[in-house]
Amino acid sequence: MSASQAFTRRHLLRLLGAAALPLLPGEGRAQAPARRLNVIVVGAGLAGLGAARALHDAGHRVTVLEARARTGGRMHTVTFRGQRLDMGGAWIHGPEGNPLTPLADAAGIRRMPTYDSRSVMFDADGRRLTEAETTAIFDAVAQLIAHDSPFAPRGGRDVSLAEAVPLLDPTTRSSPYEKRVARWLSSYVAGYAGGDASEVSAQAWFGGEGEIPEENHLLAQGYNAITDLMARGLDIRLRQAVRAIRLVGSGVVVATQSEAFFADRVVVTLPLGLLKRGEVVFDPPLPAGHQGAIARIGNGLLNKIVLAFPRPFWPVEAHYLRSLSDEPDNAAPEIVSLQPHLNVPVLVALIGGSAAQRIEMLPDAAQADLVMGALRRMFGNGIPRPVEVRVTRWSRDIHARGAYSFLPVGASVDDHATLARPIAGRIFLAGEAATTEAPSYAHGALLGGRRAAAEIAAG
Repeated sequence: MSASQAFTRRHLLRLLGAAALPLLPGEGRAQAPARRLNVIVVGAGLAGLGAARALHDAGHRVTVLEARARTGGRMHTVTFRGQRLDMGGAWIHGPEGNPLTPLADAAGIRRMPTYDSRSVMFDADGRRLTEAETTAIFDAVAQLIAHDSPFAPRGGRDVSLAEAVPLLDPTTRSSPYEKRVARWLSSYVAGYAGGDASEVSAQAWFGGEGEIPEENHLLAQGYNAITDLMARGLDIRLRQAVRAIRLVGSGVVVATQSEAFFADRVVVTLPLGLLKRGEVVFDPPLPAGHQGAIARIGNGLLNKIVLAFPRPFWPVEAHYLRSLSDEPDNAAPEIVSLQPHLNVPVLVALIGGSAAQRIEMLPDAAQADLVMGALRRMFGNGIPRPVEVRVTRWSRDIHARGAYSFLPVGASVDDHATLARPIAGRIFLAGEAATTEAPSYAHGALLGGRRAAAEIAAG
């Protein structure tokens, strides 16, 4: 998620004020709407549930059609070694003022702060970096993500982040160590944006108005505790993959593989990856502006390789283990330790961008071996083997085809705004890509769903 998609507390509060819709089941307005609409919501992720919850609690008839056999979408919590673990979105970014925070608290979720300052970093040969070296790397990160960064392009021509920031280009570095730092910083960008530094728009990356949150919270019970709460009492039809959406008369027809649903309005929260593939037919076709935005916005990827061990062999107080590498496909640039949060010896390696695309083609065991190679360099050959491994392949997930959006060279936040525009007053797109309210973030998806509900209610 790029710095252009960051937010200030003031900006977020403005958004929340504009989207003042019910947060929890049963908190809706008691007064019936002037006209009770029949609304179909496509997708039961955060955006779809946010829209459905608001419309249902405002007195409208709402049916949610979800292709999966579960709710949550790209929020997917599984049971792993007796612990609930998020295999998709995992953090509440900037919990202060974030609309997901009261939902997490209402669901009884313990929020677990994570801090970059509690990182342990290693060179490619396993040498632990000194405090000065680690500080210098995170000083570079701070410059890289600052909205007033000295690397921000000053000219009118958009270039890639790799071109704008020499720190990201190993060929511009003089020593082998500096080259490895450059590769790690590039991996950091890929993990954050979902796209490589050579793809990400520098203007978009540095064009945001505010800061990236310093504090981010993992969820002890997982994100699906939130989506389960939001789904309570809603009419949700699972295993209903939408194939076509057609404007008919003054309403819409939404066709799945088995039946057709007639409605006054439809909220479409399909992931960008599915929109790009054209897996749902719109009749008439989407307007040219929407099609252009879909083509220009980048479809990012972030995958996880999760390893459980019989015991911790790393510093138990560390929140992150981070490793430099001479390889372009670093399988362990960033590893989250769940030990300090949940007292379980579980590590979660995060890999983004094209490296994630290539690594996810490998079998589970081969992916685990790549991470184990990095861990052995850090902690020696005597460390135990993992007792269980779980991996994600979000680009191969037929209901997602990617993780979250980013803005490549030639795209801008205007494309998010265009994608979020209502169509013929009856089709309303929402989701982390179809919103200007913190695109690519989980809370952005939620706010976008609520924005679509507000537009329908006001229409």
